[in-house]
Amino acid sequence: MSTRETALTVHLVMPNGFPGDDFLRETCQQLHDLFGIEHPTLQIETGDPNYPCHLESDHQV
Repeated sequence: MSTRETALTVHLVMPNGFPGDDFLRETCQQLHDLFGIEHPTLQIETGDPNYPCHLESDHQV
């Protein structure tokens, strides 16, 4: 990765669990095709209330 590449870090809360590698491949491809993002990093959590994310916003998108 260099300063000339567009990168994205995303934190997804998916209560139904990890949807699989196909989801990651398709999402990364769409991010590249639509926005030119060369290096996406996707973090997936289930939203377990016993382990809340301290960076989580007050609303969902």
